[in-house]
Amino acid sequence: MANILDINKYRLFTGLAADDVKIISEACEERLLMAGEELFSEGDPGDSIWIILSGRVEVYKNIRGDVDRTLASLGAGDVIGEMSFIDQSRRSAGARTSEASEFQILSSAAFRKIQTEQPAIAAGFYRNIASILADRVRNTNDLYRESVAFSIEATGASGLNLIALGEELKPVTINLSSGITLSGRILQMDSSPAGHTLVIKEKNGKLAIIPYHAVLRIELE
Repeated sequence: MANILDINKYRLFTGLAADDVKIISEACEERLLMAGEELFSEGDPGDSIWIILSGRVEVYKNIRGDVDRTLASLGAGDVIGEMSFIDQSRRSAGARTSEASEFQILSSAAFRKIQTEQPAIAAGFYRNIASILADRVRNTNDLYRESVAFSIEATGASGLNLIALGEELKPVTINLSSGITLSGRILQMDSSPAGHTLVIKEKNGKLAIIPYHAVLRIELE
């Protein structure tokens, strides 16, 4: 296994002493996965954080059926699963290796023991997770705004003011030419070989992918 004590390589250990990192490392499980293996799937229980020692991992989201979309590609020094590790929610996306990869996995149970016995170390570790999570949310927001702006320009849909609706996540009602009405929030606009589509998160939490040409009217609630 790679040496996790090379702490300068890992933002997760910023501000922690080598002895502190050793305590965390000794609480981890080591694992080696071949290319194409799953770390976890979307919807799995979020009971651990994965620290990448070497290799490459793709984070992906299932769109429908067997169609996936890659959200991020992460390498040595990165971590995966930090959101579920914090709030114990189910995984919001899946992760799989794109090449042979080495990991150290810290379970929630192992971390609770560190919290009890070494609260100062746990506090520093949590602080770094929060910083990483904040940056990822910020980067996602930037990419989202760029995607929406590009799609609106490409489709000539600026008259609908979808940029503002998307950025502010305002609730809308979308009337389709088929007579169906959907209520929710616009998440993004996408381009595919079949044309441009809106991705809507409905009030019941489900995602709906709507062909742009099928939209008759969009109303603010």
